[in-house]
Amino acid sequence: MGFMNLAPVTAGLVLWNPTNEDFDMQYSGVSFTLKSGEKREIEISAGKHLLNAFGPRGLTSLKYGDEANEERIGRDAIDRNIEFKKRQVVNYNQQNESRKHMNLGYLPPSDIMRRYSKELGLKLLEPYSVRDEERAGIADTRRENEELRNEISELREMMKSLIRSREDDHQDKPQESRGPGNPNWKKRE
Repeated sequence: MGFMNLAPVTAGLVLWNPTNEDFDMQYSGVSFTLKSGEKREIEISAGKHLLNAFGPRGLTSLKYGDEANEERIGRDAIDRNIEFKKRQVVNYNQQNESRKHMNLGYLPPSDIMRRYSKELGLKLLEPYSVRDEERAGIADTRRENEELRNEISELREMMKSLIRSREDDHQDKPQESRGPGNPNWKKRE
């Protein structure tokens, strides 16, 4: 177990990384990496800060007497790490799905996102093309327009037929002669 003095140590806190990934951390201007499986004793305030930041990713602490429970503590930390990774992949997919619906471009996954996806067997959304969706919409609109054109042509033919039949009916009747002026006036014979 290594010792890192980030501040004068009155009492130390042992941080443990039981996960399968390395954590690059920083506290008070000092950067270090806690490798997978590594345990390190650090000053309590630094340890609490780092636990708050990396606890959801699986970082945990050990105290005197935890040797008997170390396996359970490690499993709990690994479960937190897996849940963290799942959330990252789900959030990535949801973000790209939202961007797709807003006709925004696809955001490619980072290397770590690809690694999480592969490790967990979760599928990352594939790249999409806004133009493909636009083309599909244009094709639908063209089809609808053609259907409307056909309906309008049918209505025109019906109207022409109706007008012709009325004209034919009108020509068969004798016309009344009306003179200029009063429209109710009829010429007497």
